[in-house]
Amino acid sequence: VTKLGGKSVVARLRADAGIAPGQNTRLAFNLDKAVFFDPDSQMRIA
Repeated sequence: VTKLGGKSVVARLRADAGIAPGQNTRLAFNLDKAVFFDPDSQMRIA
């Protein structure tokens, strides 16, 4: 979970990223490839 534009964002990373729970790392976002989901229904927003 991180903040983007003042809002909480949950980022799903590749399984081979190797980041353990509680560990910190830098993230970069390619918003051209971002996929958005409704937080209540977990359905993809087109």
